[in-house]
Parts: sequence; structure tokens; C-alpha cells
Amino acid sequence: MDVFRFNRDVMPLLKGFSVVRSTFPEGDFGDLERIEMAGLNKLATVEFWSSGWVAIDVFDCVCEQQVMNVLLSPEQKDLVPEAFEALLDTLIRNA
Repeated sequence: MDVFRFNRDVMPLLKGFSVVRSTFPEGDFGDLERIEMAGLNKLATVEFWSSGWVAIDVFDCVCEQQVMNVLLSPEQKDLVPEAFEALLDTLIRNA
């Protein structure tokens, strides 16, 4: 999944979340597209690198703990849809 599919398939499900998008050229794994979300007492960051790396991080403000931290390499691209299902579970389904 790339940033465009994430915006199309995942973002519409995150109603009530504020979103900040950032772009950083020439990072450690290439150009970086970052999406930061805040809502339902959670802070989340999803990062897409041009080299195919994907990172997901979620912090729960109520329990003051990081509840999800995933970094997937380009070779693990088949795991990305499952990781985004886990993200949705963490942000909204189990809220």
C-alpha cells in the first residue's frame, strides 16, 4: 500500500481525527511522506518512504504508552495491509 491508497482506503475511516501531512526529501530510506493523526486520545504517525519502507507508530494518551510500533521493509510489503488493519483496530475499533 502506498500513500495514495492509504488516503483513499484508510483515511475516510478516521472520522474525527485531525491530520497533518508532511513531505521530507532525501531521508534515510528515500523521500518521506508522513501522515500524523490525532483523535480519540491517540496520536498516530504513518510514514511512507520512496524506497518502499512503511512505519506505523501509535501513542495512547490515556495510558501514556506506545501501543503500536511497526517498521516494514520493502520485502515485507505483503504485511502492510495487515498492519493497517491493526492500525484501524488500535485507533477506532477498540477505542
